[in-house]
Amino acid sequence: MDPISYLRENVGTVLFYGEQHFLVVLCAIALGSAISIGFALLVSMDAGSQRWSLDWIVGAVREGALVVTAAALTVPSLALLVLLLPLFGLGAATTVTALTIYSLYTVLRNSVAGLSSVDASVLESAKGLGMGRLRRLIWIQFPLAWPVILNGIRVATLIDVAIAAVAALVRGPGLGQLVLTGLSRYGAANAFNQVLVGTLGCLVVAAVFEIFYAVVERLTVPRGIRV
Repeated sequence: MDPISYLRENVGTVLFYGEQHFLVVLCAIALGSAISIGFALLVSMDAGSQRWSLDWIVGAVREGALVVTAAALTVPSLALLVLLLPLFGLGAATTVTALTIYSLYTVLRNSVAGLSSVDASVLESAKGLGMGRLRRLIWIQFPLAWPVILNGIRVATLIDVAIAAVAALVRGPGLGQLVLTGLSRYGAANAFNQVLVGTLGCLVVAAVFEIFYAVVERLTVPRGIRV
């Protein structure tokens, strides 16, 4: 049976796994982005403060978080999934946790970079208009940093789409189930078709996310500051 015929006969199953793949990545990216952006906003609160000692501590915490999340990103995906098994067991919980960990560094790095790149003169002007530190952070820094932050979320999503397929080894949901089944049956009927359809399905999921982020960018980022 050729791949087109296989897909035609199993379209329901493929769509089901594709939906699972999309949702598990979406959950992980939402959690990872909330944690990373929230932390970046927190450590940016004292930017420009005259209390240099506090600024030094905040800077050290920020750099430490970047080092830790970068180290986590270098851990092989299979190793991390196995390490999480005693805590979360087989299935979606382990998958979402691993994908969330892998998303942290990219989003955090871009969030910190975006918030730090805002021109100090702009913040000083806002301060001169009577805006407090928190208002400057929310109404000035964050909107100007948003294009860079969104780009980080986009890259983290593509990483997670790929790693989510590996999570099938710990019974994670998604298109990795097709790939794993096909590999375990290598040489049998339709084994190659399962691997091929599962792999192409991951590409489709990634394309759907790219379209989604393109729409979000167009709706939330003014043309003059798009990256």
